Amino acid sequence: MRPRPIHSLFAMLLLLPQGLWADHAGGHLRPQGPAKVRFAAGFPALVDHEWGFALGGFGGVKKGAPLRHVPVIFVHGNNVDHADWYPVREQFRVAGWSDQELWALSYNGLGANNGSALATANPERDQEHMELGQDGVSRVTSNDINVPDLHDFIVAVRAYTGSRQFSIAAHSLGVTLARQTLKKHPELRRDLVAFVAIAGGNHGTSFCPEGSQGQLNSCDEIAAGTPWLATLNGPLGADETYAPARWLTVYDGTGGADPAFAGPQYAQSPALKGAVNREYPGTYHNDLRLDPAIVADYRAFIEAAEAVQPVLPTARGGAFAAGLLLLAALCRRRIKP
Repeated sequence: MRPRPIHSLFAMLLLLPQGLWADHAGGHLRPQGPAKVRFAAGFPALVDHEWGFALGGFGGVKKGAPLRHVPVIFVHGNNVDHADWYPVREQFRVAGWSDQELWALSYNGLGANNGSALATANPERDQEHMELGQDGVSRVTSNDINVPDLHDFIVAVRAYTGSRQFSIAAHSLGVTLARQTLKKHPELRRDLVAFVAIAGGNHGTSFCPEGSQGQLNSCDEIAAGTPWLATLNGPLGADETYAPARWLTVYDGTGGADPAFAGPQYAQSPALKGAVNREYPGTYHNDLRLDPAIVADYRAFIEAAEAVQPVLPTARGGAFAAGLLLLAALCRRRIKP
């Protein structure tokens, strides 16, 4: 039997009176607490801009360790945290990637667990959540409020690895969050090698139907036809993708298997102008990120993008440039020294 997906709780929250779930001006529940911090020694202590606790995540071997791939940053979706990427990280490891090249952050603290039709095992996440006292309650968040955290994380990863270049693999809300980060920080775009956008609400989501604006701030952003999405995508979709990076979208496409994009109105919402838009018909929302065959496809896409894009300076040049960005962030007191 398919486990009840946490994303269904997102839709249920829309039906609750606001006072039952909103205890913050942003319109969403305060996270239970910080997620696990699993970065390598010497990685800077990042602070969540909204809540003030440590920004959790994983990645790294040691500062300046050798790289065979451009570092990839995994950006999770609503309700969860970095630990949902552990099975994907393992598949990249098996394919020869090192932890110096694999990074993820938890931009909304300790998350819950998403469902999977594949029943993909994630004992490392489950043990981690048990140790941290995860209570299983869904705590939705939004895009804009988390842009500073993702921006600081990208800056810190570049400084730590010495690589100016980076790639992004994002899922669900993480797609629009990462796209908004690139929108607000255009200086990052030239160094982006690949962007994998998995089941992102780029043109709306059936979780935020007509009339849901004002009930949840993420619906104010990603309900179909909002000014927020219009600005993100640009006139005639001019800002849906950016050169020189290669872009891939991964989605169901049928309107029947992914509840976030149910029906013909939303079936093609994850597609982006200028991207390779790849459908996996009949695949559930979270399995689009976890299915081993699909992971192999988007990993190969990232590796192909690395092969065709000119390599920018790393070592001294890259570390220096990334270090300047990190210093600027420190001066803004966004990162603890």
